[in-house]
Amino acid sequence: MKGNVFSNMVSITNGLHRDNRSEREFDILNSELKKLPKANNAVFKVNFKRPLNSKKEYYFKLIYNDTETELAGLKSQFPIDATEPENKYNYTVQFNKFNKYLKDIANYIKKQSISKDLGSDTDYTINYLKVSAIRLYIELQEQYGQFSDTALFSIQEIAEKYFSDTDFDASIFIKLEADKKEVVKKPSKPKSKPKTSFGYKNKDTSGLLKVLNDFQLRVDMLDNRTTVQQLFNLLIAKDFTESNTQIYIQCETTQFSYIVDVLKPFFTGFNPTSIERSGKFITKTGTLLKANNLHKNKVHNPKEKEEIDNIVQQLQ
Repeated sequence: MKGNVFSNMVSITNGLHRDNRSEREFDILNSELKKLPKANNAVFKVNFKRPLNSKKEYYFKLIYNDTETELAGLKSQFPIDATEPENKYNYTVQFNKFNKYLKDIANYIKKQSISKDLGSDTDYTINYLKVSAIRLYIELQEQYGQFSDTALFSIQEIAEKYFSDTDFDASIFIKLEADKKEVVKKPSKPKSKPKTSFGYKNKDTSGLLKVLNDFQLRVDMLDNRTTVQQLFNLLIAKDFTESNTQIYIQCETTQFSYIVDVLKPFFTGFNPTSIERSGKFITKTGTLLKANNLHKNKVHNPKEKEEIDNIVQQLQ
C-alpha cells in the first residue's frame, strides 16, 4: 500500500477491505518491510497486542512506520526561531491533518462495522490504526499544545469525541518520561519570564519623542483618546504591565505594522509578539491588536511610506 496509511487504509477505493492477498504474499512483504527506529521526539509509546499472523504483522509495521515518520516530521514544523503566530498557524495545520485522520477512521469503522475484538485481521488492523492516530493527536497536544487556540482533550475525551468510545483503555499509552528504561530524564531548565519592557536602546529618549510626534503629525497615528506622550511613556517604561494606558491606533494597520518594523531596530523587544503580549494596543475597530494582525498587514509600500522613512531617519 503506497502513500499515507491513515488516508489510504480507510479509502473506499483502496482501503483495507479490498486487500485479498494471501498469507504467503504477506510473508514476502514482511521480509522486505523493516520497522523504522522510534522517533527521537516521541513522548508516548503504545502498548498494543502483538500481531500473530503475517497480514497483521505487515500492517502493524506499516502503521508503526508511518506514525513514527509523521511524529519525527512534527518537530520540523515548529522551528526554534519561529514566532508565536507562526507556531499557532503550524499547530492549526497539524491539528487539521490529525483531525481528518481520526474522522476518516471513525467513518470507516462505522461503515465497515469494525469491532473492538482484535481477532480478525481487519478489526485488529483498524483498531491499531485508530490508536496510532490518537497517539499523533496527543503527541501534538503534549509537545505543542501551548500554541492551540482550541481546548485540549484527554485521551478518553478524544476516544469519545471521535469514536463515541466511552470505555477506551487509555492505559495502552505509556508516557516515556515515566519509563526509565527508554528515556533518561534531563533536569528541567528554569523558564525565563517574558519581558515586560520594549527596551528602548538609547539612554537619550528625546529623539524617540520627536519621532512619535512627527508620526502623529504626518500619518495621524493615534486617535484623540491617546496622546503621543502616553505612547512615549509606555515605550520607555521599565515594566509596561504597571501602566493602565491604552493606545488607540488611528492610522491604517498596514501603516502601523510598517512603523513597528522600522522602529524595531531601536528596541530590544518591540515587535508584534510583545505588542500583543502587552495588551495595550487597540485597533480602530476597538479590539486588542494581535501579532497576527500586524503580520498579515505587513506590506513593503504602505501609504505615506516615504514620510515614515524620513521621520525615522532622525534616530539613526
